Amino acid sequence: MKWKLDDILKIEEFDGLYLEIEKDLEQLKKYASELDPKMSEEKFKELIEFEEKFGDKTSRLGGLPSLMLSIDTKDQAARLMQTRAEDLGLKISEIGIKIGHFMKGIGSPPVGGLDDENAKRLFKVIPDLEYSFNYARSAAKYTLKENEENIINNKDVNGISSVNELRELISTEFRYEMLGKKINTQSELLTYFYSDKKEERQAAYEALLNKQKENIDKFFVIYQSVVKDWNYEAKLRGYKSPIAVRNFGNELDDTTVETVIKVTRDNKNIFHRYFAIKAKEMSENKLNRFDIYAPTNNVDIDMNYDEIQDLVIKTFTEFSPRFAKAAQQIIDKKHIDNLPGENKRSGAFCATINRNIDPYVMMNFTGKRRDVYTLAHELGHGVHSIYANKHYSSTQHANLPLAETASTLGELALFEKLLDAETDKKVKKTMLMEKIGDLYATVLRQNYFTLFEKEAHEAIQKGITEKELSEMYLNNLKEEFGESLEIPEIFKYEWSYISHIFESPFYCYAYTFGQLLALSLYKQYKEDKDGTLKIIENVLEAGGSQNPTELLKQNGIDIQDTVFWQKGCDIIDTWVSDLEML
Repeated sequence: MKWKLDDILKIEEFDGLYLEIEKDLEQLKKYASELDPKMSEEKFKELIEFEEKFGDKTSRLGGLPSLMLSIDTKDQAARLMQTRAEDLGLKISEIGIKIGHFMKGIGSPPVGGLDDENAKRLFKVIPDLEYSFNYARSAAKYTLKENEENIINNKDVNGISSVNELRELISTEFRYEMLGKKINTQSELLTYFYSDKKEERQAAYEALLNKQKENIDKFFVIYQSVVKDWNYEAKLRGYKSPIAVRNFGNELDDTTVETVIKVTRDNKNIFHRYFAIKAKEMSENKLNRFDIYAPTNNVDIDMNYDEIQDLVIKTFTEFSPRFAKAAQQIIDKKHIDNLPGENKRSGAFCATINRNIDPYVMMNFTGKRRDVYTLAHELGHGVHSIYANKHYSSTQHANLPLAETASTLGELALFEKLLDAETDKKVKKTMLMEKIGDLYATVLRQNYFTLFEKEAHEAIQKGITEKELSEMYLNNLKEEFGESLEIPEIFKYEWSYISHIFESPFYCYAYTFGQLLALSLYKQYKEDKDGTLKIIENVLEAGGSQNPTELLKQNGIDIQDTVFWQKGCDIIDTWVSDLEML
């Protein structure tokens, strides 16, 4: 299945939209020149409506080449379009910064910024955006002068984003060899992590990590640049810590984030018990890190794409017909690209362009059970966007910690359906082991990535070598796994393969947050289907239009309470106990 990108923009229409946006930019400049705290409500609404429509156009201009490059990183035509879109984006950002400063109350003379009284008057004109306007005003303390913000934007586009693009190009060009086989893509290599043959698992990891080791000097220089850039800007803006930048962007206070990190860290023994069970199943005294994703028997679903798609939709229908309808909408629009390709990015994602265009899903389908969950996860993201598309595009996207809610709930519903339908105890045990293994990857593993980042950012600022950083990562792994498994030395280079720590520092805790949140919600859903489904849909419909802490509190969920997060861990603990019984 190849996705249909014409719904975003036809390639031959790129130049026309580019010229249209250039023309609209002049109108936006005119609006910016007329900013005045005493402007009428009608004039303010006119400006915002124009800005939102303008944003919808620019998202299409940048979205098309971005998706084209995701399935072919060598597409030169797409790369040229992306460069042109980014260059135009820099010009647009100069006006956006001017308007943003005015809204935050720090505008330039002679007009000055919007004062509190007039802000309250004007923001009420568009209720859907009122929260985001006010939250933006709270960012005034972290906002620099206009010319400084413009410099930062140029630096990001032409500097650090290019550095990260270089890392992607380096990784995409890797060709691997294992056990006499030539592997052309990382996606294909990663499938061997789940092989039922020990030698294939070990060979796949060694092929990956030795390639990282061979290029570790390059990856270290890139990561150093990312960290120093992130920390310099954090200090320049006045954030208390590097992670505080992400926390503020996620609209979460530092204490809540530290609570999630601590609760997860304190519950690592749950997964240690799981690793002990897995070692026993594999007739080993202790599990090896090479074998962490090993299947415990040869049973797997061997399904074609249409079959797993039908299974996902059927599961979603049982969970919520509205949920399923939204997912089917994405399929019917042909917004999925599902097969691996030589120059295609590894992994999977869901991209929302704007509220007027149904989301796009990219995956690398190989016909295994894992692909069923991947499709459910990414379609869940798309469902979330469709639930929230009644909002303006700027508030359609859920805050990052809530962004994993629908995707994870979709996965959980699918897992329970498959588990309940299974009568073979051996297969049931295998499914539980796979699920807990996945939970390890999205809860504990992501949590320890965040802990590594916190330590690495501090160390790099003080000065550290590549060797010391790799040793730091190895020590991080040793705490994560304790005595539950053996960790070969080669894993010290694994940090250089984790894309999120390069592209989105401190992003990873959102997976932990989202997974534990969804686990708790799903447990509640099983106890009170109708009542909890209403809560879930309220959260999904809100998109990013409300503060996540307040939104959840309105629905009876206190994310500042340690007990809430422990409930999510307790569900995992129950599944491990079930596994021990089996």
